[in-house]
This record gives sequence, C-alpha cells and structure tokens, in this order.
Amino acid sequence: MKASPIHVGDFVYCRSKYYRDQLQLREELGLVIEIKRSNFKVLYPNDKRCWLPREVIARVRPEQMQYAAFLEKLHYLIKRVHALECELVSDSGTHRLSLRIDKIDHQTVDDLRSFLGAEFISLIVVPEGMAFMQLELQFGNSGSDV
Repeated sequence: MKASPIHVGDFVYCRSKYYRDQLQLREELGLVIEIKRSNFKVLYPNDKRCWLPREVIARVRPEQMQYAAFLEKLHYLIKRVHALECELVSDSGTHRLSLRIDKIDHQTVDDLRSFLGAEFISLIVVPEGMAFMQLELQFGNSGSDV
C-alpha cells in the first residue's frame, strides 16, 4: 500500500522516536509549511520548526477542528487558497503568510477576511511568472496563537 501524498497545509506526526528525541519534539501534530524534494518543513504549536524526511512522518487528519488554535487557522488559510508553497514570518504579534497560488476569486478573498475577522490586517495578490500568483496575507494575534 502506497502512502498518501503530503501537501503544504497538512497535519503530520513524526513517527520516529529518534527524530523526536534529537529535535526535542513533543508527541503532537505539526503543520507542513514547506516541501523540498522529499523533506518537509514542519511547524509545531510552540513555534518550533524543523525539517523532517518523508519516511518519518505520517499525514493525520484531525477529526474535529475548532479553528481556534494557531496551526488550525493556518491549515484553513493554506487549504482555502490551495497553496502550493508557504512562508510564515511572525513578529511582535503580527503574522505575514506568503502563499504561492494558481488562482483566487473574490469569494475566496471574502472568506479569508470573514474567517480572520478583527485579526485581518491586509491581503495583497501579485503575479509571479506566467502561471502563478503570490498571496501576502497579514493578520494579528487573537491570544490563542504563537
């Protein structure tokens, strides 16, 4: 049986006790924020980021999400725009999420603004080459995030 593919925005679990011990990872889910070949950059709730090889992670689909935790919010934002790549920079209570996307419509923009509510700061979409766009989304803290 072939393992299902892992995409940016998926929740994963590190199955390797060796990697968890070496990287001081807790036994909790992380969110894939970048993929390079067969290595995955994973963000954990305590803002720890690490690169893990494909063979030590498993995709996990949480049953119920309240979208209150920071990683759950990121999951929604990344999946809502079908992002191909992601970069996250957080500083002084403000988060800047850069997402590489192939399309966006006004309904998606409205959904993102509605989802973030008072945390929404700005959204900018710029063309990147012939086929893609870069979406820059800035939003603030709600008290439940990193």
